Amino acid sequence: MDYPKQAGINAKRSGGSLISHGDGGFDMREALNPKRLTIVMWDHSVIIRHNPGDSWEDYDKTLDEAVERGYNTIRIDPMPGLIDLTRPERYISKSSEPYHPWMGGGNSGGPYGEWLIELMEKLLERNLNYALSAWWMPSFDPPSPQPLGLSTAVDVWLEFLCEWEKRFGFAGCVWVDLVNEYPHFPSECRQWLIDKTGGLDFSPAWNDFVVEDANAALDRMRRERPELRYMLSIHGDPRWIDVPVEMDCLDVHFYADADPRWTARTRFDELVDSRSLFTKTDWRAEFSDRCAKSHDAMKYMYRSRQRAKLAAFAELAERTGAPLTTSESWASWYYIDSPDMDWKWLLEWAEWSVEDAIDFKMWGWTPHNYCQPHFENWRDVEWHRRLTERFLNS
Repeated sequence: MDYPKQAGINAKRSGGSLISHGDGGFDMREALNPKRLTIVMWDHSVIIRHNPGDSWEDYDKTLDEAVERGYNTIRIDPMPGLIDLTRPERYISKSSEPYHPWMGGGNSGGPYGEWLIELMEKLLERNLNYALSAWWMPSFDPPSPQPLGLSTAVDVWLEFLCEWEKRFGFAGCVWVDLVNEYPHFPSECRQWLIDKTGGLDFSPAWNDFVVEDANAALDRMRRERPELRYMLSIHGDPRWIDVPVEMDCLDVHFYADADPRWTARTRFDELVDSRSLFTKTDWRAEFSDRCAKSHDAMKYMYRSRQRAKLAAFAELAERTGAPLTTSESWASWYYIDSPDMDWKWLLEWAEWSVEDAIDFKMWGWTPHNYCQPHFENWRDVEWHRRLTERFLNS
């Protein structure tokens, strides 16, 4: 099964304390607007699941629900390589596996450009903030382009942002993420990097190539559009700290599966190697059971290690002047509502994540990957509001 993986290594730079810039106690977050981001990751799902009866059928309803739960920032994938805002009526279709947490079951489609415009107009009416991020997913007809190298992604983004500014302006845009979880997306770019450097292993050759590619792309975006903030969202792999990419914001995705002790106990890689992750269910009960047992036995150890990684990236954020956020994170990157899958352990992990985000001065936080209306936990308004208020008031 080909899905993004990160290495489980020790966070050698995590000293547990942040850099102090003099005695004034300067905190860049206090000068930002808003001072804290409570984030929901709605990616491209918010557009492609707008058909009657699907998760985002009613944008007024779901945006009001986000506000009611205390979220002030929506992270979306406007699909810059696929949606043409000069032809918003163009019909686009998708194919999907039935058990994909975000793409949804079955085949469907629609005028995605018109739906994106409808979403953004309603979002801006509510004075919500938004982050733009591109997954470059290939599962569409016509297919989304797969940029080879970040320079080609920049070409697409610059053309797209010209039309975006005409329609919406940039008020409320907190950042533009050129490629989600670089270098794992898009898939063709991942293979291109492997061919160019011999792997995705943070080797000296890989580091040098990525630094040149990424910094050139980010620098070009800043030169062309200095009014926006730019980044590449990344996994919480501390080896990134030795890759000097100049980002304006730092959106890091921390996951339990980076801890080899978690991987061994849950056997996630083994359970899905011989089965399709998004089309079969016979592995779920064992995975859920192993997650719960692993969590009960090791949760304080996992939390300590994850905090060490968080400390390392918090130090990098302060040192480079790139405020730290996470818009998808903490426990498992794959989970779904199912009678075979128990959410208790995941929600406990999410609850402690807000305290860790506060401790390490994060600008933005999300409780877990599943803050979408098709997940059962979304209905628990009190649970979300209790956590968002805790973070917003920190």
